[in-house]
Amino acid sequence: MRLENVVAVTGGRLLNTPSISRFETVALLPSKAARGSLFVALDPAGIEEALKNGAYGIITDKQITPTDDEVAWIEVDNLSDTLVKLLRLWLVVNHRKFIYTQQVVMEFMRMVANGHGAVLLPKDPMEASEKILASTAGQTIFCDDKGFLDKIGAAIAPAEPEPVDFTPISGKIFESSFILEGSYHQNAPLACCMGPLFAEAVGLLKAAGAGYTLSHLEHTPSFKPVFVDSGMRAVEWGSSEQVLIFADISLPNSCYEQLNLIKWTRSKLFVPTHIKFECDIKIAMERYDTASELIDRLGSPLRPGFYMIVGVGSDLFFDTNAVTNGNFETKGLF
Repeated sequence: MRLENVVAVTGGRLLNTPSISRFETVALLPSKAARGSLFVALDPAGIEEALKNGAYGIITDKQITPTDDEVAWIEVDNLSDTLVKLLRLWLVVNHRKFIYTQQVVMEFMRMVANGHGAVLLPKDPMEASEKILASTAGQTIFCDDKGFLDKIGAAIAPAEPEPVDFTPISGKIFESSFILEGSYHQNAPLACCMGPLFAEAVGLLKAAGAGYTLSHLEHTPSFKPVFVDSGMRAVEWGSSEQVLIFADISLPNSCYEQLNLIKWTRSKLFVPTHIKFECDIKIAMERYDTASELIDRLGSPLRPGFYMIVGVGSDLFFDTNAVTNGNFETKGLF
């Protein structure tokens, strides 16, 4: 990227008259800076290291005095906004293939991806930006945040997963046995209703030229069952008659249908009032406004049954100290 283009696009102020005229790469971490890099100084403390590593330019929103006249020093008003503009400019010069995929499919991809053909962007915008800048032209970049892709001006290609030989053999409520690409997997932590989404994740990885491994396969945050006791304390898998299933609102109807088909015990769906939810399947459902109301509706002691909860993740539902003390933690759910 040429220096004058960086200054023009970011609206920055060039604080000196350096001898350099262009940058080869953009770095957000001083350890990633190399000869010819433009270092985005999210933390000014990293400037000295970036310069030692060969950075040709420093861009910051802090007041700073240039210490090396051969290096371009650029001051901007807001570094977060500037980074978005830099990414847009960088992508004009460095074309990348972006694919948007839904959150639950991305969760499977993060678990099973193996190899360098696919770049899976994290949720944090800064970390996602770093991964984009570190990517190569032959890689496919996947993201489940369309707003972020629109913001950086990414050209989104259609998702075209390769066909996957996925054959379900048998299944329990939270486990299934299947044949994947000729290999048999028994009692894997994959709910039957999630099979098509899992197969799509594998197909997208194959299309990107990336491998996959099932050694880290587990229930995704979008469909995570947790066995609990009557006091809603997490217990060993399969050791109780009460299960809280933390679910994402975007799950296919088949997941809710699976819950509804359980006739031998109580089953119910809890959805926040502020979330629009439509389902063709007749299922027992209750709405809640607050965390305390959700607790009341679940009931204490909790009766045996399967309770699907939308709107709260398991990581926010439980607090380690509270569980240890036998108390339920409601702080921070909303």
